[in-house]
Amino acid sequence: MTLTLMDWFCGAGGSSQGAHAVPGVRVTLAANHWERAIESHAANFPETDHYRGDIREAPVERWPVADLFWASPECPQWSNARGKTRDFATSMQGELFGPEKDEAVERSRALMEEVPLYLRGVQDRGALVLAGVVENVVDVRAWDQWDRWIREIRILGYRTRTIAINSMHAHPARTLIAPQSRDRLYVAYWHESLGRDPDWDKWLRPQAWCSGCDTWVNAVQVFKTFGADMGRYRQQYVYRCPNSACRAQVVEPRVLPAAAAIDWNLPGQRIGDRSKPLADKTLARIQAGLEKFARPITLEAAGNTYERRPGVRTWPVDAPITTQTTTPTKALAYEPFLVPAGGTWRNDPTPISDPMPARTTRENDGLAIPPLLIPVEGREGKEPSPATMPLRTQTARNETGLAWLPFIAELRGGSSDARSVGDSLATVT
Repeated sequence: MTLTLMDWFCGAGGSSQGAHAVPGVRVTLAANHWERAIESHAANFPETDHYRGDIREAPVERWPVADLFWASPECPQWSNARGKTRDFATSMQGELFGPEKDEAVERSRALMEEVPLYLRGVQDRGALVLAGVVENVVDVRAWDQWDRWIREIRILGYRTRTIAINSMHAHPARTLIAPQSRDRLYVAYWHESLGRDPDWDKWLRPQAWCSGCDTWVNAVQVFKTFGADMGRYRQQYVYRCPNSACRAQVVEPRVLPAAAAIDWNLPGQRIGDRSKPLADKTLARIQAGLEKFARPITLEAAGNTYERRPGVRTWPVDAPITTQTTTPTKALAYEPFLVPAGGTWRNDPTPISDPMPARTTRENDGLAIPPLLIPVEGREGKEPSPATMPLRTQTARNETGLAWLPFIAELRGGSSDARSVGDSLATVT
């Protein structure tokens, strides 16, 4: 049997693509108010019926019935990333005695209300949505109408599960792990008539290496505040080992680095060659990234070991150096990192070995690559040098290699960050 799925606020089709990856599930209807999103989704899913328009004005309670219902109401008006004070209240008092409500904010909240409206309309026609998911930013949990909204879904006979998870920790069975750090809220609901509950531990306990137990474990999510059910990774919750032998120590689930999402064959423009000079804040982030991530790594280089040039700052090495013989065999290079470069709420650089932070629709990251020139002609007495210094005398032989690992600098302002391509990407929209 094929289960049909309706995708509201479908965008270009990321959630639909995930649904199609599940055997026996097909997206039959997708809706969005933006023409470009519908055009993109229709190109990606030509067999799906599409509706373009404001869902608030559509007769959604009379729309076709789907077995599964995925909804991702717009999130910017809920998020603290807007840089504005969020007002979660919806009472009349604010309108009578305070500033008028922001229409965009009210629109976002109205879209959340459409979910129980559709579920109720389907049941009024004698049909039934079996299960579904509502996805949004974690800030929605602070909505003063949250308990009432959840209760409306439960009154219709659904059981619910509120889920806080970062995208980089989702380990799907049929698709790749997302190399991107993105904290999100999910409300899953399923009808009581199904007679059983999903096996949530199968999906919500990511694999992590426990150094105390010296083994891989299925980590357990633990909130720092008792009774909390929503928040951001590391800020509001961590993952712990389920075993008592290590006293349930904090563990880090495995992730896919940002480097996995970068096409290294695509040529790029050096950020320093842009016609518009870099802002002082961007330069400061690059400098911060160098100080934080420009640590040497060990490289094989034509049978030689090379030391850093005098006068160049020495950085700590994370891993112990391998046993060396009298014949040099290693050289040093630098790990790249990501640097925010204008228009965002992040400031700190991050290594490419971590997942990327959340992304917006703007081009907002720079990839900072501290390069190193490595002599490779196999003779002793040669030293590597940074590419920022003049080249040594060149001969007709191909005897110098360029070694580097890149990092990504986010091209936004505010608290933009930099990160390694070895880490997951920031959210990409």
